[in-house]
Amino acid sequence: MSPHSRLVDHLAAGILDAEDRAHAARCTACAALLGGEAARPRPEDPRPELADAVRRELGRAVRPWWLWPLLLALGNAALAVGAVAVLEPWNWEVSESPRWLLAAAAACLAALGTLGIWLASAPPSPRFRGALLLALAAPLAVLVASDGRVANDRFLDGATCLWTTLALSALPLVAAAFLLTRNAPSALRAGTMGLAAAAVALLVLQFHCADGDRAHLFVFHLLPWGALGALLAVVRRRLPTWSYAP
Repeated sequence: MSPHSRLVDHLAAGILDAEDRAHAARCTACAALLGGEAARPRPEDPRPELADAVRRELGRAVRPWWLWPLLLALGNAALAVGAVAVLEPWNWEVSESPRWLLAAAAACLAALGTLGIWLASAPPSPRFRGALLLALAAPLAVLVASDGRVANDRFLDGATCLWTTLALSALPLVAAAFLLTRNAPSALRAGTMGLAAAAVALLVLQFHCADGDRAHLFVFHLLPWGALGALLAVVRRRLPTWSYAP
């Protein structure tokens, strides 16, 4: 019998002992169940209906933490493939940058939009730093792979890429916001998740947008992408939290 089940059984029977109270001192869930009574036995009714609810909760199968992130990552991959097919990969055909450099930049963005989501959702561990590194590498990859060629007669004509970024990022960001309610609030996690979810737009534009001007890339590609990550960090503070898992 686990310490959790032992404590619940003893609580229902009104026979809490020193071992139960010692366990409650180490276990947040059991301490919350006992409240201020962890330090002394309760002779009165220990609320058996609450004990039954806790016993059912402890016995419920736990869904793997990686399931929802995996679905979001697969959704991002499908969205990227579909959008590239619809919008056509013009930049891949006309860019003067080496093909290997374009492929490396696309691989970095694809990793952020898929693997980065999984890493950003992981419980606190070195894996989370991997998501941060991918998020930092993404803008560098976009700028380094650019050829500097100006494709628009007027700078503001490039605003089409801004609207494309917002449109392609909308659904992934909504899914990421839902996913974040399954973890304890964290601005850093939310911001990183937002950047990973919106990376699908950067990936599509990496293939589609033939404007290699770095000013265009910064203003109409990277700036909206970064703003979406910051927006999700702000929005997360106003969302409900369904689980306080780390």
